Amino acid sequence: MQQKPDNILKHVTIVAIIAVVGYFSLYALDNHLRARKGPWEVTFAVETNGTPYLLVNQPALGVRDVKVRFTGEQSPLTNAPVTVRFTGPNTKPAFGELRFQDATYLPGTVTLLAFNHEVELIQRGLALDRQEHAWRTGMTMELSPTNQAPPLRVKARKRNY
Repeated sequence: MQQKPDNILKHVTIVAIIAVVGYFSLYALDNHLRARKGPWEVTFAVETNGTPYLLVNQPALGVRDVKVRFTGEQSPLTNAPVTVRFTGPNTKPAFGELRFQDATYLPGTVTLLAFNHEVELIQRGLALDRQEHAWRTGMTMELSPTNQAPPLRVKARKRNY
């Protein structure tokens, strides 16, 4: 009885097809997981008395209408309100500065510095000047020039040359 010679090219082609299908399937799954919750949506606005504030929303986490007021400050906005969606790197806030953003898996983490106050949006809560608060729909937080946190002290590391 004679055996047929094994066709190696057929086996390599099958393995290559399985690898390509697997790669694209896992890539699509990862993209879905990265974007499924959506970004932080922050509205930069000004009250009628000139007080600037942020209105934070993140529907997938149940965060709605969380207001951070900056009492005693004047807004640099001339075209308020402005809504910013923090979807990717180098997203520009309407006022203040973007200190840190991790948008790898949305909503990720966003840290803003506005009027010398650190405002950090994380899934487990809202951190204001390094004090964490649990998310509550409709909550309003007040920040004023008198309750600013002291600057972070960075400990110098010894260098071994």
